[in-house]
Amino acid sequence: MNILFLDIDGVLNSRQWHSSENCKVLGTSVKRFFDPVCVEYLNRIVNETETKVVISSSWRILRSLQNLQDLFKSIGFTGKIFGKTEDLSIFEPDTPSLRGVEIQNWIKDNQKHFKTPIKYIILDDEDDFLKEQKPFFFQTNPDTGLDTSITEKIISFLSNY
Repeated sequence: MNILFLDIDGVLNSRQWHSSENCKVLGTSVKRFFDPVCVEYLNRIVNETETKVVISSSWRILRSLQNLQDLFKSIGFTGKIFGKTEDLSIFEPDTPSLRGVEIQNWIKDNQKHFKTPIKYIILDDEDDFLKEQKPFFFQTNPDTGLDTSITEKIISFLSNY
């Protein structure tokens, strides 16, 4: 089972996107937070590697799984939002690599539901992860978001995992 732990800001949008006319014409629509080009790169990853997405972004905190699934469908995502990590920030606010701990807990808690080991990657613009997660981490540039280069690296990684 391939799982992609997904951040949103700096991955599916970028500083470049937010300053573009294409973003500005969306006004106050939630779609302004999603660069269609980045969403297409995400679609390519999940379709070519049969990967399920788990939201690790702070967007998961105030949204239900159903709300996230509906939101992603509305922006043209063709994959499946499979889950979201638990927010531990209220319990352990000073924990270093907190997002890494949240991902580690999700894997531990959910492995029993799969017949095969979870193969995962982390896609984020920040690098607050555990040392043992670094080989599975792909970092985007918040100025540009998910791009061709990162997409190709992820597809290659998951194909050879």
